[in-house]
Amino acid sequence: MNSDVECFLQCLKLQVAATTFSRKQLQLRAFERYFASRNKLPAETTKLDIESYLISLRTTTLYRRQVCCCIREFYEYLKTPDNPASKIVFKKDASRKLPRVPSLSFIEAILSKYCNIDKETSFRDRLILELAYGSGLRRAELVKLDIEDINLEEKTLFIHGKGGNKRIVPITAKALESMREYLSIRQAYNGALLVSARGKRLGSSGVYYILREKAGIRPHLLRHACASHMLKNGCSIRVIQQLLGHKKLCATQIYTQIQKADLREVINKKHPGNNNNHLKLQ
Repeated sequence: MNSDVECFLQCLKLQVAATTFSRKQLQLRAFERYFASRNKLPAETTKLDIESYLISLRTTTLYRRQVCCCIREFYEYLKTPDNPASKIVFKKDASRKLPRVPSLSFIEAILSKYCNIDKETSFRDRLILELAYGSGLRRAELVKLDIEDINLEEKTLFIHGKGGNKRIVPITAKALESMREYLSIRQAYNGALLVSARGKRLGSSGVYYILREKAGIRPHLLRHACASHMLKNGCSIRVIQQLLGHKKLCATQIYTQIQKADLREVINKKHPGNNNNHLKLQ
């Protein structure tokens, strides 16, 4: 294995979230294997070589862009004078769409499945839904939660966020109710908040299974729904940025685009100016 790649990955592991590291590690390993099969070290590749590699990937433009970004970071780490990945330009991906945000009624219907079910796992599953939607938590943030991170008096959670960033977020009244019910059954006072039936900390794949397979919704859509519904109710984009733990405002501004898209759809459907059957004077 190339020592430059190993050194870069060791450095990267200390800077980013575990999920981000896993993705970039896979991308860089695949990049390295591709050129090893051609008897070429990563440090010897040119811009044309990298372009050929990216074209060979049978995937979306968005993923190719992610891979290129990872490769560029690698060469920046090596302090390569003429970074071969820095001048690669991507055409705008017209197929890329804004995420479809679940409606409030859809979220309420999912939550209603877990009402009046007196089982520890059902209380846990409802709590996961309430925290993912109510506080906009990522899947990786949910699994890291400890009971000690909960402040019931202040109604807040201490979040171990992406890239080692930490923040405090409020707990909604419904999430607080679900948390009290869940903890009263568990009778635990420290350690992992969300545990499996065997009492071990619930993993990322476990949370995915609960939300995607049992509840019928992808985890990140709950985060999207949280931000979008708050924005619809007049919440400041800056407040949403802090809640979600986005470093840059541009990451949060996608939700304003969703709102614009929603508004455009309403106008196209409801505005009389878009109706062929114009109103007639009586």
